[in-house]
Amino acid sequence: MSGPLRRDASRPLRAFPRGTKLVAALALLSSCAAPVERGPAKPGATLFLGKVLTMDDSGTVAGAVLVDERGQILKVGTADEVQKGLDTSVQIVQLAPGQVLMPGFFDPHLHFLPTLLQSTLGTHDLAPCLPPPYRVDPSVDCKARSEVLGALSAMALEDTSAVGGNAFVLGMNLDPSRQVFDNTKGCGVGGPSPFTAQPKFYIEACVSKDRPVIILDQSGHLGYVNQKAFDVVCGVQNANANNCTIPDSVKSGGGDWVTDSAKNFVGLLQEPSAFGPFLTALQKNLPVAQVFSDPVKFAETGGADVERVIRGLRDAGVTTIADGGLQSVAQVNAVKRFTELPGFPFRITGVVVAEAAKTAKLKPTAPACEPKAGNDCALPKWLGAGGIKVWVDGSTQGCTAKLEAPYQYVAGGHCSDDGEGRADYDNVQALTEDLSELWAQGDWRFQLHANGNGANNWALDALSRLQQTKTNTRPVLLIHNTVGRPAISKRIGDLRNGAGVMDKKPVPTLDVQVTHLIGHVAYWGDAFVGMLGHEAASEIDPIAYDRENKIPFSLHSDSMVTPTRPLWFVEQAVTRRTWSYPDFSKEYVLGAKHAATVDEALRAITIVPARHHELDKLIGSIEQGKVADFVVLSANPLDFDPANGGDPTKISQIQVLQTYLNGRPTGSQH
Repeated sequence: MSGPLRRDASRPLRAFPRGTKLVAALALLSSCAAPVERGPAKPGATLFLGKVLTMDDSGTVAGAVLVDERGQILKVGTADEVQKGLDTSVQIVQLAPGQVLMPGFFDPHLHFLPTLLQSTLGTHDLAPCLPPPYRVDPSVDCKARSEVLGALSAMALEDTSAVGGNAFVLGMNLDPSRQVFDNTKGCGVGGPSPFTAQPKFYIEACVSKDRPVIILDQSGHLGYVNQKAFDVVCGVQNANANNCTIPDSVKSGGGDWVTDSAKNFVGLLQEPSAFGPFLTALQKNLPVAQVFSDPVKFAETGGADVERVIRGLRDAGVTTIADGGLQSVAQVNAVKRFTELPGFPFRITGVVVAEAAKTAKLKPTAPACEPKAGNDCALPKWLGAGGIKVWVDGSTQGCTAKLEAPYQYVAGGHCSDDGEGRADYDNVQALTEDLSELWAQGDWRFQLHANGNGANNWALDALSRLQQTKTNTRPVLLIHNTVGRPAISKRIGDLRNGAGVMDKKPVPTLDVQVTHLIGHVAYWGDAFVGMLGHEAASEIDPIAYDRENKIPFSLHSDSMVTPTRPLWFVEQAVTRRTWSYPDFSKEYVLGAKHAATVDEALRAITIVPARHHELDKLIGSIEQGKVADFVVLSANPLDFDPANGGDPTKISQIQVLQTYLNGRPTGSQH
């Protein structure tokens, strides 16, 4: 029998030089696996002994799990029950006292390739620091990132003399909703207010006037560019709306290049379709743009920064992610290629943007092989792409969420002049028509991004009409479901129960589920109070209404918007703590009634995400017949539930000791 499972801190991961193969770095993951004595060298059954939180529907806490050589769970129960009759060839993993085994964590919505790209930016990552409990690198100068113009001026421009003056500068994660805007000093002094009124003025003053610059907002729904960028994309000097042919894809995708009264571009881009032409131009001359121009090569060559991000996801306990917005066949192939590299430490399922699926005439795919009776395979790391993604609106903090009465962006706040925000479609009918072709196929899962309460109602209207036309039995997911209202959650519950009505006609039962970006509470909660008012801000991520209407909910990162740290999600959902920026001097609870229990939050990072993506017969809980994807934690999160006298603010400090795929430690080459 082996010794206790623990971290091996004696051999830290060394840094790999840029350009090394990803496989080399991921193979090293085995060096940080827990030093567990194994059984015979020949692969066979593995017995896990210790406290097991199964996350099954009964809340079973087991004492042992037996896994076969393919990674399929053979038996779950007490130690005596599971060990009975086993021979000495079984390998044993013994947990130390206090440690727990759980299903591996599942982030049900993030953007994998942009997350990797973000890691290569260096000084061009402009994100404000996280609140102190979640700060990863204490050496980062948070003061430099606390101001919009200070963050811009800190961008160090590389020498591009070899490729000429049209070499783009790319920045990411600027966030005017949390970063202070001060135009009384430094670069851009005396310029227009607010920053979003004339981003190009400040980019030219603080970054460059001679090089084309594009900076993506941390929300992922806004971009900021200078005049040189417009000139390059439009192919004309001093480009404005009168002499630039704006691609049709911008408006048709719900985006806009914002202009002033004289039809001059102000440098504000709304929604991802507005970024497209600039990212296309960027691909021609920016080295990191390989993620756009040749994502498969990007996957194969990797680099130290990319490898670090992948290790970070593994170290956070993640065993499955859903890439929630693959925009081309090339991106699908790139993500699939990552999962095929030896030592890659988690699984990925893909969700394809609706327009890309229609253009390429794609069909949904599933895992190539599933372990079951008579089937000698192990579950692969690529789980297929079976979902369709559409954006109904934009970002709450980016002032582009679609709100409706009784809510709107309040006067004097960050989004003072934006009223009820905006949708990415002209009306519900346009949204319905955009989805109808793929809905009629009957074999896709649909996932609709909806932040504002207005956008959620539009999404439910469109889904109801589509369901009246052709019954869809697959899960439908509302991504974010941020600005809550009791009536919206009741509509969702009614649709789930077959009590939905649209246009005075019944709607066949529709399995609507939701996933919340819980980091909205922790990182933007206080900002939302200033943007939406305290009442609306207190209703974000409305878990109480989910509970009341029996709506399955999960928690996600939307990375690169927030970090993929599932134990942080749990803590944030249970505590509902938020902080004021830029100095975090104010901390308080926002919307206490919507606090989750620890058990609810753990289900929201395990079994519920698996159900969103129709993978719950394979993963998400520890039950006989499922796949042995596990995480080992240094402590039991249930012990921190305030209902049991625990301190939930300590949940994020629980250590992830190891993850397993198919019953094998990640990084193992066995």
